[in-house]
Amino acid sequence: MSQKPGLVRQILMNTRLAALLLLSGLFLLGLMVLTVWGDYGLREIRRKQHEIQRLVREVDAIEQENARLVREIQRLRTDMSYLEKIAREDLGLVRPKELVFEFVE
Repeated sequence: MSQKPGLVRQILMNTRLAALLLLSGLFLLGLMVLTVWGDYGLREIRRKQHEIQRLVREVDAIEQENARLVREIQRLRTDMSYLEKIAREDLGLVRPKELVFEFVE
C-alpha cells in the first residue's frame, strides 16, 4: 500500500496551483499594506482624526474669542463709563481743564 502525498506536497507539485497560491498571497499582502499605509489607509485616517480634533479645538477657541469681542463691542456701545475708561487708559485722552501727572521711573 503506497502512501498518498500530503496536501501541501500535492499543491507544491502542481506548478499552476502553487503559482496561483503564491499570487493570491502576494495580492493579499498588497491589500494589507494598502490598508495600513496607503493614501486612505489606517495611518492616514488616524492622522486625519487628530487633525480634525486639533481644528475643532482651534474653532472653539476662535468662537470664544468672537463671543468675548461681541461682548466688548456691546459694552463699548452702551457703557459710557467703560468707554471713558478705555479712552483714558488706551488713548491717553483727558477732559478739558484736567491736569495729568506722569511719573517717569
